[in-house]
Amino acid sequence: MNGNSDEILRSYLDRLTIEYRYLETTEATTACTVFGKELDTPIMLGGLAHYEKLNPGGGPLYAEAAKAAGTAIWTGFTFDNEIEEIAAVGAPAARIIKPFADKELVFKAIEHDAKLGCCAIAMDIDYAYTKAGRYDDFFEKPLASPTRATLEEFAKYSELPFFAKGVLSVKDAEICAEAGIAGIVVSQHQNMFPWNVPTLKVLPEIRKAVGDSLTILCDSCLDTGYECFKALALGADGVFTVRPMMTIFREKGAEGVAERLSQMTDELRSCLSRTGSPDIRHIDPGVIHFI
Repeated sequence: MNGNSDEILRSYLDRLTIEYRYLETTEATTACTVFGKELDTPIMLGGLAHYEKLNPGGGPLYAEAAKAAGTAIWTGFTFDNEIEEIAAVGAPAARIIKPFADKELVFKAIEHDAKLGCCAIAMDIDYAYTKAGRYDDFFEKPLASPTRATLEEFAKYSELPFFAKGVLSVKDAEICAEAGIAGIVVSQHQNMFPWNVPTLKVLPEIRKAVGDSLTILCDSCLDTGYECFKALALGADGVFTVRPMMTIFREKGAEGVAERLSQMTDELRSCLSRTGSPDIRHIDPGVIHFI
């Protein structure tokens, strides 16, 4: 039997149900503060790249959707000129870089994005290996698995909040916390490995282990505001939506993406109001049930 992490995650996610509570509740707000930035919604645009393949307007046009929705845009790996164009739009922007073996490449990216005024920087820690389990390269630049020591170096060097993306275990989350980085992204990275544990299965275990020492973001199959609520209830401080926006951006541009973000935010607010949660910081995880 071949494994498919997307199918495993979707099956798990669909078995998480929400217990609504109507008495003594109030209309909720989705406004929040994530990595020091005030956002209208915790639902952020996640790590895409090659935007121009979806729409001629490219990354800057995609960033217009984040700006219209009052949220942040996190890009996949983009070159310096691309992140500059995206950040110039005015929405909080962050770049996700690769785990280069040459630390100087990481330091240069940190310096560049800090001067640019980005809100954070992240590293795809799960991108170091090929499917055969050997170290990969990215545009002929060797990659390597980060260590606690290198994460400490990046955290101390960075003026920006430094995140590790691709955390799927308590062990890795604890290493990140001990290294002093700002946060993690709990993510299974598009079925990169066929038998990944579902993100929302490990998320509450990670939150319990690290407490408030890390900002925890989450992605992977979060296609609706209801699914985003599940992630927030189980320990996330913010969430990314990625794949459902690709088709929308291709067909309807920034306006379509902004409209869908607004719909998802309404769905999230509905969950908050209907569970007695005044905002995303005050959700009782007991409203989530696995059936």
